[in-house]
Amino acid sequence: MRILLLVLALVLVGCPKQAPNTSGTLPSGSVKDPELRRVLDTALSLHGQTKVVVKGKPFRSDCSGFVTACWYAAPRTLITAQATGSSGTEQIFMSLQRKGRIVAALGVRPGDLAFFHNTYDRNRNGARDDRFTHIALVERVDVDGTVHYTHFASGKVKRGVLNPRQPNTPRDPDSGKTWNSYLRRGGGKVLAGQLLHRFGRP
Repeated sequence: MRILLLVLALVLVGCPKQAPNTSGTLPSGSVKDPELRRVLDTALSLHGQTKVVVKGKPFRSDCSGFVTACWYAAPRTLITAQATGSSGTEQIFMSLQRKGRIVAALGVRPGDLAFFHNTYDRNRNGARDDRFTHIALVERVDVDGTVHYTHFASGKVKRGVLNPRQPNTPRDPDSGKTWNSYLRRGGGKVLAGQLLHRFGRP
């Protein structure tokens, strides 16, 4: 009996249980769908890059070129032949809207696309009337609603966060956790949550 107890003790010591995930985060690594996994892995591989190239194919080094490249790895085309719009970002939105693929903020998940208005003064008229100026790829979503996204901005691929539940607050006043990154360029800093328009699902 003593030998049996000793063996059981050694087994318990040698096989510690994995610590539970108490962060409330849905990590991108938990995504099971192979197609979506390729999209997120491509975004990760491009982090910090100034040029957007996937599988030897160059894409525009801008926000819509970046998300197009990520979904190209799936492979999937984001813009339909019938799409209208004055920018790649707007054409992607119109394509998803035509398919009924615009989703509510509460249902957002990894791989979705975030669309923004007024991230910069595109028409240079001094007014905040610039629609579909930016797009980002959702990487993961926390239980408090914080959306972690990857995008091409300021000349390279980088990460940011936004919280649709707290669009006007940069940080959680209790924990200090960042809820919203600053996204607008020029004319005063504006939070990503304040500039968010909608989410779409390719």
